[in-house]
Amino acid sequence: MSSTTNSSALESPDQTTFQYANECDLEIHCSPFGLSGLYIRLGGTNIMGIGSTMGLITGSTKGLIHYNNSNDFIDKKFKLYIVVEDSNLRIDFTAIKEEGGAAKGGIDGKEEEQQQEQEENNNEEEEVQELPTLIFKGPCPEGRPDNIEPFIGIFSFERETV
Repeated sequence: MSSTTNSSALESPDQTTFQYANECDLEIHCSPFGLSGLYIRLGGTNIMGIGSTMGLITGSTKGLIHYNNSNDFIDKKFKLYIVVEDSNLRIDFTAIKEEGGAAKGGIDGKEEEQQQEQEENNNEEEEVQELPTLIFKGPCPEGRPDNIEPFIGIFSFERETV
């Protein structure tokens, strides 16, 4: 993946540090039905992404997407948290953990204890998982209202096949 090493690594508000940044193009198309399409193409790569948001922004921009590993883009789904501060756009991409199958069999003393322990571990994983895996930062497209509250979305990256 073509990337640029950020000499002063980006640190998110939750203290997550990102080692790499890649230029990318971002487009948001607002629909009359309240959902907006979000498209990202990473510069110098065959990686692109598509998603949906609930925001009122429309237009295109360029920016940097910050990450720690190029595998962070592949075979993952993300929930988005999008914030407009002044004229800057920030998108936090948090990986969505896909749930495994349910436990089989009845619940007796040992199984109940194991299930409770697993639920506690899952809660700890969810807390860790809430940290963004990727962050986009760039200028906000011009087509937007003056005051925009933070909004959410979903997203997925794929390798473009030729």
